[in-house]
Amino acid sequence: MTDSHWTPSPDDAGRTPELPPTPELPEPPQAHFERPKLPGAEPSPTFQRNTRAISLAFSIGFSLAGPVILGALAGYWLDGRLGASPTWTMILTILGMGAGLAQMIRVVNKLNRMEDGR
Repeated sequence: MTDSHWTPSPDDAGRTPELPPTPELPEPPQAHFERPKLPGAEPSPTFQRNTRAISLAFSIGFSLAGPVILGALAGYWLDGRLGASPTWTMILTILGMGAGLAQMIRVVNKLNRMEDGR
């Protein structure tokens, strides 16, 4: 059976290999990158208006689902704390649906105002 631990022989006791000196590295160059300016590179007002409209349209789903989920979670927590059956979960989920619907109507009205140019 062989021993897995390496021990230096008595001949190698005072001899350790010398490592070469570490070379000095030069300082990294300072680079400044700038995006090239193309003629007409500024976004057009139509593009900006469409981008705002798309972001509002995407927020409709979150504004509808967010209050419903929060109401359901808060109701579930209250039911657990108070020992009630699904009473608070149902009440707060329905209130969340109403709040989500009201928020969705606000977002759609804002989207319509943007489309009309007001």
